[in-house]
Amino acid sequence: MSLSKRSNSYFIAAGEHSGDLIGADLVMALREKLPKYTAFGVAGSAMIETQVEAVATTEDLSVMGVTEVLARVPALRMLESRLLSWVDKMQPSFAVLIDNPGFNLRLAEQLKLRGVTVFQYVAPKVWAWGEGRVARLKRDIDMILGILPFEEEFFKSRGVNYVYVGSPLKDRINKIIIRRETLGLSPTRPIIACLPGSRPSEIALNLPTLVGVRDMVSKELPDALFVVPIAPNISIDLVDQTLRSRFGMGLTPYQPGKLGDLQVESWTCGGLRFVRGMSLEMMAIADAAVVASGTATLECALLGTPMVVVYTMSSLSYEIAKRVVKLPYVSLVNLIFGRKVVQEYIQEFSLADVGAEVLSLLRDQERRQDLDFLFGDLRDKLPGFAASTAADIIARAVTSPGGASSRSI
Repeated sequence: MSLSKRSNSYFIAAGEHSGDLIGADLVMALREKLPKYTAFGVAGSAMIETQVEAVATTEDLSVMGVTEVLARVPALRMLESRLLSWVDKMQPSFAVLIDNPGFNLRLAEQLKLRGVTVFQYVAPKVWAWGEGRVARLKRDIDMILGILPFEEEFFKSRGVNYVYVGSPLKDRINKIIIRRETLGLSPTRPIIACLPGSRPSEIALNLPTLVGVRDMVSKELPDALFVVPIAPNISIDLVDQTLRSRFGMGLTPYQPGKLGDLQVESWTCGGLRFVRGMSLEMMAIADAAVVASGTATLECALLGTPMVVVYTMSSLSYEIAKRVVKLPYVSLVNLIFGRKVVQEYIQEFSLADVGAEVLSLLRDQERRQDLDFLFGDLRDKLPGFAASTAADIIARAVTSPGGASSRSI
């Protein structure tokens, strides 16, 4: 297909809630640079609000772990076929694939065969495992728009067309201005934010840990409030079923439709307060956080909230991960600093140890001051405006002579 026959549309695909959020920011930035272009693809609620035509939703792809993915292979292949049929019909000028390399690298190969220029927004973590995929990146991705500073040298030293565009997370946290009083929460009561993850499998595996940690901490701090933000893509029924199956108790609505002065869905169960969305707001007002490893660890650091990282996966996924992951840490915070700044408890750990770490983060003022300094320095040094920078790069490629082609970028 010649470039002249391509439409003023582009394909965009996010695989989970965090990708949906940064994808929405990119779509808005691209609208300013390329006002005549429309987007279609795999979108969550945030991207749909920006008028991305959702051929599929992030819920269709929200799966993590080897055993979890294997169980979904037939459905994922059918989804891939449906998306490519839309690509064939729409003839997009370019594609933006956000993170999610397990699915998106297969798409990238098919998109390149169709003559579509492919941008990867958020680099695949091949520096952690899967370095063998570098050859595929060079073959099927025209440019990687990366958001982590430490990965630039890795990709460039291997001949990958990589540009570091800054941190979209910094842009998001800069918009957070909220007080406890606004949420109807006491200014003096200890608050611990609990982030179980944004995938269904993470809810099922990490939520029981949060309940156990709450039980440990509340023995010494009975007035502590544990707040659990639930990502918009997660069914509240899944949360309820997980709690009932593990602890024999379900969710109870708390001030239905309201949290303080805000209209927010809220529930309680076993001393935990659950709220729909508002993960950044909960991290911002918390005294400490218990975080499943991932994007939330960096968000927490940028908000200046002390944290402990916990994560559980299926037994088979963990055994495989132990053999292929080459990094000393799993949290983005420790990886960026290059040392253990926050404690990590992965797969096999004692709830008492996690509880003791939470209490230490709450009580040890010298430690809190050290973390505050480190996190503040990170926030100052990490560049923002990632969506705008990425949109500039894409727009220049699209509007340059020859259009969005590998020759022009």
